[in-house]
Amino acid sequence: MKRYRTDPAAYPTIPFDLVKEAVLSGALIAVLVVGAALVFGAPYVKPVTIQGVARTQPVLFLRTAARDLGNRSAIAQFGPPYNHGTAGVQSIGFLHPQTLLGVTTPIHPPTTDVLAPLRMATPLDPALGAALQRWTRAGARQQQAWVTAYLAALPRATVAHGAVAIPAATDGPVPALLTALRQLAVGGLMSGALDRATPSGAGAPPNTLYRYDVAPTLLFLQGQALHQQAKRYDLLGEQWGIMHDEQSYPGPWWLTPYTFLYQIPPYSTSPAGDMMAAYTMLVVFLVLIALPWIPGLRGLPRRLRVYRVIWRDWYRAVEGPGDGSRMPARLLRQRPSEQEG
Repeated sequence: MKRYRTDPAAYPTIPFDLVKEAVLSGALIAVLVVGAALVFGAPYVKPVTIQGVARTQPVLFLRTAARDLGNRSAIAQFGPPYNHGTAGVQSIGFLHPQTLLGVTTPIHPPTTDVLAPLRMATPLDPALGAALQRWTRAGARQQQAWVTAYLAALPRATVAHGAVAIPAATDGPVPALLTALRQLAVGGLMSGALDRATPSGAGAPPNTLYRYDVAPTLLFLQGQALHQQAKRYDLLGEQWGIMHDEQSYPGPWWLTPYTFLYQIPPYSTSPAGDMMAAYTMLVVFLVLIALPWIPGLRGLPRRLRVYRVIWRDWYRAVEGPGDGSRMPARLLRQRPSEQEG
């Protein structure tokens, strides 16, 4: 077996200034980044806010609030960490880690998203107290009947100069409650009311001073409002959304393998697709970490000999042109001729 000399002095060397190289390359990158930013601007759109939805899509806002008031939103029966429902709980066999910690962020949509913010606004609108009292005193069946009638009349609503006109229906105090809620949102006060009215944990008192958790604001918009915005920018799961950016700019391309799983069965068809994709990538990650210790796989680089193609100039210099015959034929074809060398 041919052995190579390991003495660095036996090979030719050239001077190299690492500090100068780092400074010049860093300066060049900075100039390119600043120039691209000046020409193209930031590749982001304005964030979706409750205030923005209430102003530009009032009917959508009212529909979202009505579904929350009737406890019919997707989050109402989602499950941990928000409540004890099962609609959003994913499991593979007996494994369902989502339920291990239980309900740590209790969310009750009628109270959290509608009634609590309105109670905060009652000092600003004393007439609102009567509508709240009427709703609270009604039974659950009557409340659901009011919400059903309101949702049935909402598609026929008209919008003029920012005001929403809804046909008359047997919807009790619902129009008064949701109109007041929209006024609160248009004024930019609803987001703060939501975040302050929500407990930060099971059994915790409402956060009335500091805002550490903005999840309630996002959960209010998590239905159709955010779905429409995500679809507009191709950010949905079936649109490879996890590796997209909001506009035509490169997104996190390194998530391509993870996103690819969402495009094929059973990941794209199973209700536990998120969990399956996450655990699949975890297994792949662990295999890559343990690769140096896995018999068979760890020897692939030596058997494939791709490194000899990458460092072909060095091997040609120390072995001579005839020694490349030991390379596989498919790699030998990629070796440059002696004239190119």
